[in-house]
Amino acid sequence: MRLINGRYELRGLVGKGGMAEVWDAWDRQLRRQVAVKVLDAGSLAVRAQDEQVAWQRFEREARIAAQMNCSNIVMLHDSGVFDENGCRSPFLVMEFIHGENLRQYLRARENQGLPGIARILTDALSGLVYAHSKQVVHRDIKPENIMICRDGTAKLADFGIAIEMRANMQRLTRAHQVVGTQNYSAPEYLEQGRFTHLSDVYSFAVVCTEALEAAFAPDNLPQRLKSILDQALSPDPALRFQSAAEFQHYFRDAVHAESREVTRKIQAPRPEPATVPVRAQTSVLTGQPPRPPAAPSGVDLPSTGLWGIFIHPALAYRQRVLEGLTRNDVRYIGGVLLGAAAAGITLGWLVFVLLAWVIVSLAHHL
Repeated sequence: MRLINGRYELRGLVGKGGMAEVWDAWDRQLRRQVAVKVLDAGSLAVRAQDEQVAWQRFEREARIAAQMNCSNIVMLHDSGVFDENGCRSPFLVMEFIHGENLRQYLRARENQGLPGIARILTDALSGLVYAHSKQVVHRDIKPENIMICRDGTAKLADFGIAIEMRANMQRLTRAHQVVGTQNYSAPEYLEQGRFTHLSDVYSFAVVCTEALEAAFAPDNLPQRLKSILDQALSPDPALRFQSAAEFQHYFRDAVHAESREVTRKIQAPRPEPATVPVRAQTSVLTGQPPRPPAAPSGVDLPSTGLWGIFIHPALAYRQRVLEGLTRNDVRYIGGVLLGAAAAGITLGWLVFVLLAWVIVSLAHHL
């Protein structure tokens, strides 16, 4: 077991680069898990000046990282130098991220949805905006340097080759040496060795483009997002957004709007199955829908005899005739008058028969 300054136990190697090793470690004093970055001086000591450059970078990284106090930047806890096997090596102690970097995260298909990617990118962009507010340029923005915690928070990591934005900044690289990842480096850096905060904007836009292509096919990127990324990726720094904060403003609004649209489409109720409309039947004579059949009365009427043969059919015919008429119809009015006359005649005939019967009865008694 390796022990640094009697405090940090190095338990397992997490990663190794050209300049340093990152270890999973245990802080005995505060009893917590940490990440320890140790300079791999031997791998750079091809020439004495290489080792000196590495030491200067580490000293600067410790100074720069100490300025960072942002929830979207990996936090520095401690720094120092330790002796091991007659060699003095500097180290940095940082918070240990329980999670994975953006490249690892996007390998899982379930992580390729736009809402999750949008949250990660805007988190990391907030870290970059904060760094620029402290006059610090990152210089190595790439998916491997965006860490995603278990709670979904994204943090910008590895300010190991960051520089402070000063007019007379000291260059701590050898002549003609490109520091950083070329696939994400801005044209002015690759061609002229010149790096500014606008170069960080370019690098971050490259990362955004790659990440969003996991949610959209390359040719299906929404036009609003594509226009914003195209501006941030302009080869001419003067045509880009002039700060990370300006890029953040437009990018965040556009990507969140697209996320809401995607969520709305997912949550929208499915349409009802299509039905074939049924054309209503109409009467050839009146052009009106046919009347529904009359509900049965519940009384079984005889179908034979005088009622079934004469009276019931006559009443049914009368009912059908009346239902086919309206009150303003002349036939309806005539039918009403004729019915009233028939009723009057019948009533008069009954009165006449009754009077005749009374007279005959009286005469018989006399």
